[in-house]
Amino acid sequence: MRKYIYGVIRTSQPATFGQSLLSLSPEVVYTIVHRDLAAVVSSYSGGDFASLSKEKKLHYLMAHQEVIEQVMKEHTILPVKFGTLVDNEDEIRRILEQGYKKLAPTLDQMGGIVEIEVAATWDLKKVLEEIGNEEEIGQLKHSVAGKSASEILEMQVNVGKLVKESLDRRREGYRSQMVQSLGKAALDIQPNTLVADEMVMNVAFLIQREKQKEFDNQVRWINEAFSDQINFHIIGPLPPYSFSTVEIRRPVPRKIEEARQLLGLGTDVSSKELKEVYRHLAAKNHPDAHLDDSGDEQFAKVQEAFVLLKDYCQGQSIGEDMNSQRYSLMPENVSRAFLVEIKRPALQAG
Repeated sequence: MRKYIYGVIRTSQPATFGQSLLSLSPEVVYTIVHRDLAAVVSSYSGGDFASLSKEKKLHYLMAHQEVIEQVMKEHTILPVKFGTLVDNEDEIRRILEQGYKKLAPTLDQMGGIVEIEVAATWDLKKVLEEIGNEEEIGQLKHSVAGKSASEILEMQVNVGKLVKESLDRRREGYRSQMVQSLGKAALDIQPNTLVADEMVMNVAFLIQREKQKEFDNQVRWINEAFSDQINFHIIGPLPPYSFSTVEIRRPVPRKIEEARQLLGLGTDVSSKELKEVYRHLAAKNHPDAHLDDSGDEQFAKVQEAFVLLKDYCQGQSIGEDMNSQRYSLMPENVSRAFLVEIKRPALQAG
C-alpha cells in the first residue's frame, strides 16, 4: 500500500500519533526513522489526488492538517506538501537520506517557531456606501441629468474606476497599519491571496512561541483600534506552512539522459565537473561569440540542461563535500532518486 507523508520531525525513536482519516478507511499515523530524523506517515488507499473531487480534496486537506496539529503537540514538524505519496517505506528512507542535509538544519532553525495567520475583513456594503458619498464620486453621479445614453455609460465607467481606486487605497491603508503593528512581534511575514473583496488582509506571521502572548496582545490592540471598521480572524499556532514546506519530486530519467548527452557527460558526474563542462559550452555557444543568432538556441539548451543536472545533483548530495561526490546519471539509478526541496510560496498580495 502506498504511503502518505505529512512532515518530518527530529527523533530517532519510533512513534505513533493516533489515526488519520486521509484515506478510504482510518489508518495509523506513525514514523519512519533515519538517523535522528523521522517522516510522519500513514498508509494510503485512496485514488490519485489529481483525480479527486474538490470536496474530497478539502476533506483530505482537513485530515492532513489535523495530523500536523496532533504531531505539533509533541514535536516541531517541518510540513511536507499536501498530497505527497510514495510507493513504500524504503522510498521514504531514501528521501530522508538524500534530503538530510536540507531537512535537519531547517528543523533546527524552526525550533520554538510557529505560524499565526491573521485575516481581516470589513463590511463591504458599508464601505461602498461611504465611498459613494465622496465628493468627486457624488458630483459625477449627479451630473447625469440631460446626458445622452453614451455619455451616461461613460460616466458610470468613470464612477466605477473611482470607486475601485478609493477601495484599493482604503484597503492598502488599513493593511499597512495592521502589518506594521503586528510585524513588531514577528520574525517574518508572508502575504497571502485575498480571496474576496470583503478581505482587507490575509497574512501569515512567523513568531517565536515565547512571543505568542505579545503577538496576541498586538492583535487585541489593533482589534480595538479598528473595532468599528474591521473584523479579525486568527488561525494558529500552525507549523510554518507559508515559510518552509518540503516538496518531494522524482526526476524524469528521459530528461536527465537528454541533458547528459547534450553536455557530453559520462554515466556519472561531480558538481565540479558539471560546472567546468557548463562553463566551456556556455562560452562556446554564448550569443556574443556569434555574429548572427545561430548560438542563441543552443546556448539556451545548454543552460537548461545545466540547471536540470545541477538540481538533480544537489538533490542527491548526502556527503559534506559536494564538489568531489559523484552522482550516477544512469537511468535505472535516476528512476530511484528523489529531489527534496524546501520552498517558500511565492509572495502574493495580501
